[in-house]
Amino acid sequence: MVTVSEITRVRASVCILLDSGEKFWLREADLPGTGLRAGLSLGREGFLQKIRLSQYPRALNHAVSMLARRPCSRKEITSRLVRLRYTEDVAELVVYKLEKEKLLNDEDFCSQWVRYRLSKGYGPSVIRRELKMKGIPDGMIEMILGASDTGEQENNAAALARKAWKRVGTAGDMRKNRQKVIASLVRKGYDWETAGKACREAEEETE
Repeated sequence: MVTVSEITRVRASVCILLDSGEKFWLREADLPGTGLRAGLSLGREGFLQKIRLSQYPRALNHAVSMLARRPCSRKEITSRLVRLRYTEDVAELVVYKLEKEKLLNDEDFCSQWVRYRLSKGYGPSVIRRELKMKGIPDGMIEMILGASDTGEQENNAAALARKAWKRVGTAGDMRKNRQKVIASLVRKGYDWETAGKACREAEEETE
């Protein structure tokens, strides 16, 4: 059993405090439909079901709005909903619904992200780090990065190296100039070998 200790209104929302110290948030407009009030005691699962039924439609709308703006990962949707004070189980229900309707798919998201970031000139290490932050499993990242066009990556690195040489110029200490060019490519996500090769090729073109 749980008991509603207090219901506090905060702008258009209400905070429901249980005797256990747990807090749950609803929109004030949704509260009357739950029948919840201070002093009410009921079974825990019954209470949680009232919260789910009230939160779920709004949570689903939030998630669909996110996907309408841009593709998202499972973790991004879940984290955003929890930050908006939806319960974790409501967030999981929303994610399940979106995956079932084929609106959310981490593998598709990962493929799109790799293509997009490669088109922007970023290398594998930056892309890998970004995808990990978005909750994509390591195995999936490596599979999709491994299937990407290595020729495109090399061309991107070469283009970045040419731009970097234009910035640093060919005057002064050439060893330091090479270091600057290579470092700029490494920051964009390319490994030292790829960066060094691109640097040498770009340097030859500028001579």
